[in-house]
Amino acid sequence: MRRPFLMGDRLYLRQFDEADIGEDYLGWLNDHEVTKYLESGKFPSNLESLRTYLDHFRNSSSDLIFAIVDRESDLHIGNVTLNRISWINRTADTGLMIGRKEFWGKGYAFDVWSLLIDYAFLRLGLRKIIAGAAADNVASIVTLEKLGFKIEGRFRQEFLVAGEYKDVVRMGLFREEFCKYR
Repeated sequence: MRRPFLMGDRLYLRQFDEADIGEDYLGWLNDHEVTKYLESGKFPSNLESLRTYLDHFRNSSSDLIFAIVDRESDLHIGNVTLNRISWINRTADTGLMIGRKEFWGKGYAFDVWSLLIDYAFLRLGLRKIIAGAAADNVASIVTLEKLGFKIEGRFRQEFLVAGEYKDVVRMGLFREEFCKYR
């Protein structure tokens, strides 16, 4: 286990660092199935662009990125972010990528977001987390709803997916709505 920051039953979150930037991660970002619903993956990625991406987080006081690591295998399986943290409004948005497909459909997104949201509300003192998902990304929407997120709006034809513009739903979660606290 490499410097765990937040521990869950099946996974842990740790600092995303230079050692995570390699051929596996590059493969995820250049795999259209992995990046179908992500902002990344629209253009080819290379090791230099990944280092620039990491530098953004290293130099930011309002954006955090964590590596998601499976506890059993100690494999880096993806990343989760807390972005645009507003220390005045006490809000942030979140994004998630699970790059290793063998971990898809097994509840890892729920586990990851549970850890991150708990950290955001209890340790950072945030009051609201925002997430967005393409309207046809049913898996993400269902996971976010299980966590307590509510749909707050819909942006028509906002996001390009496989050559077609899709609606995006914006979802919000207040601390008192977080299902972990119920």
